[in-house]
Amino acid sequence: MPSIELFAVITMSRDDTRPTERDDARPTERDDTRPTSRDGARPTSRDGTPPVRTDGGTGQRRSLLADPRVRGVLGTGGFFLAVQVLALAVTPRLASRGISYGDGGGAALLPLVAGLALGTLLALAVARWGLSPTFLRGLTVVSVGVSVWFAAAAFLGPILGLFPAALGTVAVWRTRRWTVRNTVAAVGVAGAAGVFGASLTPVYAAVALAVVAVYDGYSVYYSGHMIELADASARLELPTAFVVPTDGAGGDGGEASETGEATETTVVVADGEQAEPASGGPRVAMLGTGDALFPALLAASVQAHHATIQVVGGGPPLGLAPEAIGAALGGIAGFLLLQAVVQRRGGVHAGLPLINGGAVAGWLLSGGAGLV
Repeated sequence: MPSIELFAVITMSRDDTRPTERDDARPTERDDTRPTSRDGARPTSRDGTPPVRTDGGTGQRRSLLADPRVRGVLGTGGFFLAVQVLALAVTPRLASRGISYGDGGGAALLPLVAGLALGTLLALAVARWGLSPTFLRGLTVVSVGVSVWFAAAAFLGPILGLFPAALGTVAVWRTRRWTVRNTVAAVGVAGAAGVFGASLTPVYAAVALAVVAVYDGYSVYYSGHMIELADASARLELPTAFVVPTDGAGGDGGEASETGEATETTVVVADGEQAEPASGGPRVAMLGTGDALFPALLAASVQAHHATIQVVGGGPPLGLAPEAIGAALGGIAGFLLLQAVVQRRGGVHAGLPLINGGAVAGWLLSGGAGLV
């Protein structure tokens, strides 16, 4: 069975929604977009005063939601939040069923590291050395299916959980629709975070977050191979990132090809700078699945630890540990800070230094420092 971390190798955020030279004109003092009469005069009421707006400001709200940058943040943020919430619900249930990679020690770090390393090497082999893309895509889709099984098994049990896992695997393989692929990926990421959260103590989880944050910064800003991974993932349409179209130009991604292989390059990463979509594709905002996985892993680990020491019996706890809430809120704060950086500068940015840093800080400030 491939490691469930195979599909979480992308750990960066990318934005193609910033205005380009064609659409970055700034408004001047005079606004000529309102309707005029034949002689160019502004419409007025009978007494000569400008008409009063009656829409209660809904026009401004619609204009705000039409901003592709806002849509990008809301779209990726929605999936990020969904992963955190679902992981917190999945983890204690997996722990109560005995589904994990270990008993809280550091042994669970081995499949975590192995999965990340294998996914990285295979994606680079496709990008640089001509490895069969079908093989990588198939292995990645199976990895997603295994992760979905963990999430489903937490609620349905190991046997019934096979059905949603199989459905998610087929859906990711057969369709190119972003809504479907993002949804399945979110469930899979939550399942992966849940099983590792049930397998690691919070201290081990925090160490893992610190290590991968350093690696992420190196791979994006220094070696650049994370950008190659994002390129390869986009070409193969791998479910390794949450991709949110922000201009409506490309619909929902179209239909899958009969062979299941990619037929169009949707996004291009150009050395960390803003890049135009390829092949006439839509502008998109992208958040790597790894950016959602690791903060959820820490929050899930804290929640599983809380369940172990607080709950007598086999059932999951009804309440959330304050430290788990702190880790989740810290991760969300890191995500929002990351989006502020992305929207201000554009291009590609390492997500984990800010997101993981926020999650660890939230955990420590909410009481986790007592465990260190």
